[in-house]
Amino acid sequence: MQVGGEGATGGPRPGWYPDPSGRQPVRWFDGGRWTAHVIDGRQQPQLDPLPDDAGRPPIPPGPPPSVCDAAPAPGQPSATFPVGSLFVRCLVLGIVAVLLVLGFLGLPYAGVDSPPRDFNYAPVRYLELGAWLDVYDTKMSVWGRAYSQGLGPLIALVVWAAVAGAVLLVALMPRYRTREPWWTVLVFTLAVAAVFGAMFASPSNDTILLKSAAGYLTVLAAHALLVFTCPLKNRRRPR
Repeated sequence: MQVGGEGATGGPRPGWYPDPSGRQPVRWFDGGRWTAHVIDGRQQPQLDPLPDDAGRPPIPPGPPPSVCDAAPAPGQPSATFPVGSLFVRCLVLGIVAVLLVLGFLGLPYAGVDSPPRDFNYAPVRYLELGAWLDVYDTKMSVWGRAYSQGLGPLIALVVWAAVAGAVLLVALMPRYRTREPWWTVLVFTLAVAAVFGAMFASPSNDTILLKSAAGYLTVLAAHALLVFTCPLKNRRRPR
């Protein structure tokens, strides 16, 4: 993007300057005259020709304030959220939702070896595992028990909703099409923390009588996909 300032000839160079008519926040000065290209109060490019009876507006006196850093020069392609990127992210979010449902509701979440131990692990779904843990002492950690008794799906739902909301906001809000929103880093951190939380809550971690099954591995894979779905560094920045 070009910004206003002093050109090679000593006059102001092309750039975005405060609108001399006062009708818009900034207007494009092409180095010799004011154009109809403006940026409105919502940071959106618009066309607003100066009226014919406005006379000759004054030449901008110098570099403008930083009021429109994200706007490209007129004629340059504006930076937008790639449609393909949005489609892929939405597709992955749908896949993650299916994986989470399968992991927590459909597939066996753990294998259990009820006393007396015979090393024949019976498959147990997530919804059945909590009651089983109340009966047998497996030496599972406090975090593992909490995760296996209802906390796991809650965490997955919160992280999925946070990533989905971030993807949609970055795609649909014009202010985020060229500027990296700071809060996407928080969403990314939340998704990474959920992966480690699921890893530490594995049924086979520091326990006896239990081993991880397909449901747990499916949940772990879903959390890993959510990390890669976070909208970080996904927009072309104007030059």
